[in-house]
Amino acid sequence: MQQNKTFIKQLIFLFFYLLIGLNIYSQNNGQPVSIQKLNNEIEKLKNDKTLRHASWSVCVMSVKTAKVISEYKSEQSLIPASTMKIVTIGAALSILGKDYQFETTLEYDGSIDSKGILHGNIYIKGGGDSSFGSDRFDSITKIENIYNKWIQAIKKKGISKIEGSVIADAEIFDRDLIPSTWIWKDIGNYYGTGTCGLSVNENLYKLIFKPGNRIGYKAKILRTEPDVPDINFINNVKTGRQGSGDNVIIYGSPYSNTRFLEGTVPLGRKEFTVKGSMPDPAYFCAYSFSKYITEKGITINKPATTVRILKLKGIYNESQKNKISNYLSPTLEDIIKMTNINSINSYAETLLKFIGWLKLNDGSTESGIKAVKQFWLSKNVDLSGFLMKDGSGLSPVNRITTKQLSEMLCVITKDKVYEPFFNSLPVAGKSGSIKNLFKATTAENNLRAKSGYLSGVRAYAGYVNNKKNEQIVFSVIINNYQGSPFLMKKKLEKLMILIAETE
Repeated sequence: MQQNKTFIKQLIFLFFYLLIGLNIYSQNNGQPVSIQKLNNEIEKLKNDKTLRHASWSVCVMSVKTAKVISEYKSEQSLIPASTMKIVTIGAALSILGKDYQFETTLEYDGSIDSKGILHGNIYIKGGGDSSFGSDRFDSITKIENIYNKWIQAIKKKGISKIEGSVIADAEIFDRDLIPSTWIWKDIGNYYGTGTCGLSVNENLYKLIFKPGNRIGYKAKILRTEPDVPDINFINNVKTGRQGSGDNVIIYGSPYSNTRFLEGTVPLGRKEFTVKGSMPDPAYFCAYSFSKYITEKGITINKPATTVRILKLKGIYNESQKNKISNYLSPTLEDIIKMTNINSINSYAETLLKFIGWLKLNDGSTESGIKAVKQFWLSKNVDLSGFLMKDGSGLSPVNRITTKQLSEMLCVITKDKVYEPFFNSLPVAGKSGSIKNLFKATTAENNLRAKSGYLSGVRAYAGYVNNKKNEQIVFSVIINNYQGSPFLMKKKLEKLMILIAETE
C-alpha cells in the first residue's frame, strides 16, 4: 500500500514537472530558454534610443543544419566595414590555397661586359606581394635583408657598374592605387594605403613630429622613416593636450608628393609618430634599392624610375629580361592571419586585385570583385542586395546582409581551407580587435570574429561554440547609431555573449 502511494506521488510530481516545462516551452514560442534570452536582447535593442535612427541586422545560424537560429532584418543590405574582409579573404584563400607564395623578381636587361659594366637596367618586378618589406613577419621579410640578398646576387653576376637605372615594374596590377569610392579623409593615412603591383613596407612611412611646448603651438616635422623622396608637407599640425594621442589627418592623393597635414599631436612628448600612405610605392622601392646599391659600392648612372613613369613619358622600351634573383613571400596562410588580426586594408585590397589578375587577366579592383562574386555564386550564396566596391571594407559604399555573411561563414567550414581561415580570426579575450572583450565569459577563448568599424558603423562576424558544443556562425551590423562607439561595442559584446550561451 505504501509503495502504491509513493508511486502515485512520483507520478503527480512528474506530471507537474512536465506541465511546468511545457508551459515554459510554450511561453518561449517553442524555443529553448537560452534562445529566448537572445531574442529578448534583440527586442531590447529595438527599443534602444541610440538605435532609434539606425539600420541594423543580426543573423545567427547553425553550422550543422545551416538553418537560422535567430535573426533580425537579416536580409537588409548594410555597410559592413572590415567584415567585408571575410568575403575577400574567404574567396582568395580557397582559390589560391593556404601555401601560396607571391614572387618578386630581380632582373636585368642588356649585357654585362668583361669589366663588369651592365649596359642596361636593373628591374624589380612585382608579383602582387602585399607583405614585401614588412616588419610584421620574421626577419626574412625585412627590406634590408631582401636588399642584402639581392646585392649579393648582383655581385655574383659580376656587375660592378650599371649604365642604366633601377626600374620598378608594378604592371601586374592597374595603376589605380586606391578604390574609387574611398574618401579623401582616409587615403593619405596609414589605414588608407592602397595596393600596388610592387608594394613595399606596407606602402607606409612614419612621420615624426616634435610637439610644441604649449597647447596650440605648432608641431615641428623632424623626419620621415624611411626617407621618402621628393615628398612635400604643408604642415598645419598643432600641439594638443597631454595624452590626447594621434589626431593627425594626412590629406594627399596617389602619385602626388604634396601632403597636407591637419590636427594635433600630444603635449609632453619628445617625439611623436604618425603614419601615412606612400605616394608611389613602386617608385620608392626603385629609389631605395638604387640608393642601397650605391652605398654598397656599385655605380648607377641614371636615377631610379618605374615602368609607369617611363610609359607616361613615352620612352619605355620592352626588352628581354634575365633573372638575377627572386624573393618569395610568407605563405598565404600567414598573410591572411596578419590581415585579419591587424585588419590591414592594403593586404585585403592586394588579394582582391591578385585574384582578378589570376582569374580574369586583369589586376584591377573591378576584376577582383567579379572574381569574388563568381566564387560565392558558385557556392550557392544568394548575392541579392550585395554591393562590393573594395576588398577591405573601407569604402562606405559597400553593402551586404548579415544573412549573406553568415552563409559565407558556413560555406567556408566545408572548404579545404577552413582551418587556416578559422585560425586567422581574432580570438575573444586574446587577440586582435576583440582582445579586451569577453573576459571571464563563455565567449572568452571560444568566440572568433572579424570586427568592422567606420564612423557610425559597428559590425562583427564569426564563429562560436554554444553550450552544447555545437558550432554557430553569427553576424551583426549596425549603421548610423548614435552615442559613443565604446558603448555600442559593449552592447554588441553582450549580444554575442548570449549567442555563445545558446543551447
